[in-house]
Amino acid sequence: MSLGDKLRQRRQEMGLTRPQLAAKICVTPSAIANYENGISTPKPDILISLINVLEVDANYMYSDYLGNSQISKIYEHSLSREEVDAIKKYRELSEEGKRLVRLIINEEYSRTTAGNQLTLPCYLPGVRKIHTGFLMQAKVSSVRIALKDLPKGTDFCFQIQVDQYLPVFRNHDILALQRRQAKHNEMGLFCLNGIYYLRTLFHEQGERRLRALNVIDTDILVKETDEFRCMGTILGRVNGILET
Repeated sequence: MSLGDKLRQRRQEMGLTRPQLAAKICVTPSAIANYENGISTPKPDILISLINVLEVDANYMYSDYLGNSQISKIYEHSLSREEVDAIKKYRELSEEGKRLVRLIINEEYSRTTAGNQLTLPCYLPGVRKIHTGFLMQAKVSSVRIALKDLPKGTDFCFQIQVDQYLPVFRNHDILALQRRQAKHNEMGLFCLNGIYYLRTLFHEQGERRLRALNVIDTDILVKETDEFRCMGTILGRVNGILET
């Protein structure tokens, strides 16, 4: 069974539509259709997201997907005999054994790539308020991000800790922000009368509104008498390691 067939079968088993699955891994429904129909193949980070969302073992996806032709296409080289041997041994390990191997790999990878990473301040939400508003935690954490994955102009980060921003962002997503005023139709981190919001700024007929990233919350009208400022404009999601 091909990767596309496995994706389609597992998606249908979980009762998910293509748009629903696409929203969970932040791709378009057409991308899911292309994966299922064999038109394109998911990149490694997308494949990992699919494995997590579809709740399947990696072997379920990899068995037919990672042949040498596909590996060469993605990584620009085939597996060496040593790598093939390591994969075969890994598949025969217990779940605890696999967990320990992954732990060692991740630790060693972090150590060897430390010089290619940047540590930035990362703000965290505190007490929740109405309309997905929140107070900011007094303690500022930090996050390590690979330089190659960092959007140009990033000044600080923010970690989401709720699912109320679906389908744009998910719980635990780390956002990169630049300290500048958001423009019309740009997403940002805003402070309105002491309460913080992740929203899109809209200028309409002389009015400023903060539009929610979901369909549940209503727009917030920013009045002239309000204390309002933009803490930063969202540049996108990043993969990072949060350090408390």
